Amino acid sequence: MFMQHGEIEAKTWYTKKEKMDLKQVSLNKTGNEKKRYDIKINNFKINLYKTLPNFEKYDTINEDKKLKLFSDFYLPITLGISTYYELQEEKIELNKEEAKEILIEKLKSELSEEIEDKNSIKDILVNAKEEKDSVEVEVIYEVLEKIGTEDKIIY
Repeated sequence: MFMQHGEIEAKTWYTKKEKMDLKQVSLNKTGNEKKRYDIKINNFKINLYKTLPNFEKYDTINEDKKLKLFSDFYLPITLGISTYYELQEEKIELNKEEAKEILIEKLKSELSEEIEDKNSIKDILVNAKEEKDSVEVEVIYEVLEKIGTEDKIIY
């Protein structure tokens, strides 16, 4: 009875593709904020404010705090706090090279997270397609992976 061991390796490819517009719109907080409060008693809600903030664009964070009497005894009363953060649009125009570099770094990072053994990466291929208002990038990792399973061969 002979037992032999062997390893089987194969080239596998991991690929990611993404498209980016050259004209981007980013929403940034201006630093202006408004807080609004309400009280909830069971399912009945009392607003302690009349109107929403007069921000053109805003982001809202809602927080509820239950009132407690003792360390583990809560009343059926909740204080609601809504914080409205003013947002301002910022238009960003990238050139094709900037967009390409941003996409390449992003896709490489995402692919690297998928591959356990970084030393098994044998080649990195990048394909880029430029269009009038956008850039599309495809990143391909060629990886040498062990694909065999251990099994006894008896002869």
